[in-house]
Amino acid sequence: MRLPFAACLLPLLALVGCHKSSSGGPPVGPGPQPQPQPIQLGDPLPDLTAEELAAFERGRALFSKRFTPSEGLGPVYNATSCSSCHSKPVPGGSSELYRNFYVAVVDPGFGPIFQSNLPGLPSPVLPAFGTPGQAHRLDAARVTMQTSGFPIVSAQRNSIPIFGTGLFEFISNATILANADPEDDDQDGISGRTNSDGAGMGRFGQKAQSNNIEFFTRAPLMNQMGITSDPFRGAAGTVSLAPGLAPQGTGTPNASTTDADPVLDPEISRQDLGDLIAFTRFLAPPEPREFNESATRGSATFENLGCAKCHIAELQSSRGPVRAYTDLLIHDMGPELADGINFGIPQSSRSSPDGNGTEWRTQPLWGVSHFGPYLHDGRAQTLDEAIRMHGGEGLTSRDLYVALPANEREDVLEFLRHL
Repeated sequence: MRLPFAACLLPLLALVGCHKSSSGGPPVGPGPQPQPQPIQLGDPLPDLTAEELAAFERGRALFSKRFTPSEGLGPVYNATSCSSCHSKPVPGGSSELYRNFYVAVVDPGFGPIFQSNLPGLPSPVLPAFGTPGQAHRLDAARVTMQTSGFPIVSAQRNSIPIFGTGLFEFISNATILANADPEDDDQDGISGRTNSDGAGMGRFGQKAQSNNIEFFTRAPLMNQMGITSDPFRGAAGTVSLAPGLAPQGTGTPNASTTDADPVLDPEISRQDLGDLIAFTRFLAPPEPREFNESATRGSATFENLGCAKCHIAELQSSRGPVRAYTDLLIHDMGPELADGINFGIPQSSRSSPDGNGTEWRTQPLWGVSHFGPYLHDGRAQTLDEAIRMHGGEGLTSRDLYVALPANEREDVLEFLRHL
């Protein structure tokens, strides 16, 4: 773990303080230290090296860069820049409903491993723009569309914020597994389990389908913008891989992405890809507000309702505690929120299906008041609506919340607004 620059100075300052000045006066101390400036949304982590900070700033510019077809955009795409879908309230954030996109799979009905991408597409993400005949736009009325005699299952997605998520790479597999209970052995109604991208345990994405920031960056570059890339670190970047254990499963971290447009692959340089990864990895988490009396009461009520069984306030990491209010596990959220689409390879469980069509990663709650609308497709406009739409493993806590007096529900919402 790298110490902050100020911490590295402390031994030197102590030595200076042990010597008298040349004039024979009293020992010279370090003097009052300036108060650190509060971290704002979009700021980098405070203890970066000069090299890391420079990469972060270059990545910030690339994150908002609008790519053109001559630079590799397309041939099919949904957005022309990363910030097209991650800009609310600043680059790195979420998006309004009009930025929603569709995912869809052909589902023969034989189980999740038989689901497949639509013909001609590299992933379940449906592009809205590009070469005529290749760009696809589904709406809710077309979910029964047939391809080769099999139904298509489709769903909308709303973009999720990425502030602070680079810290998830410092949370070990063991820490995540310690909270998993796929068979609900403690019989509390919560049976969270891990997901995997085939190379390592997932931490990123709405179904925890990505193991690390590189995978999480390269996939949307290709699937949302048609920007091809070569691996930056590939399998060497897999988080918390046991020593001597080779990546297994269906993940292809060492594979290059390619497309059929005239621009030579890869369409983004290794330097630029590394800078984009640095931007996401080094974005600071949202700063909580100082709790007032209502937020303090709401914190206790949040715990009493059982919300903290999934939205665990703090996970330990090699960089210290990460107070994101998540367990990084996937949970069955009931039929109303189910999309029927499988992402990744979920932890095996006798009491759970092979796929995760009804499951979602516990969304981190730090800074949640900045990032509406809520839930995977933005169907909830307010935090209150989002809580009321919890089902499945969240149903008991939801019912307890709804039964609260109005003033106690407001305390819970005030607590969330202060995270």
